[in-house]
Amino acid sequence: MTKRLIDVDDAKLGAVRDLLGTTTLKATVDAAFDEVLALEERRRMLLTERGVDLAEFTDPEERQAAWG
Repeated sequence: MTKRLIDVDDAKLGAVRDLLGTTTLKATVDAAFDEVLALEERRRMLLTERGVDLAEFTDPEERQAAWG
């Protein structure tokens, strides 16, 4: 694990903390990372179920165009 010094938007932190039910900055960041990773896994599963070739989405421009 690496310590990092970053600027954090307090309003966004508070909103995310409320959504996730966390109390500390570390817990909020960890939970937010977990949520993003879970969202990506769900997205991949949905695309796979629909027969979409995930290789088509390796190019960031194509991925952005597909998701709007």
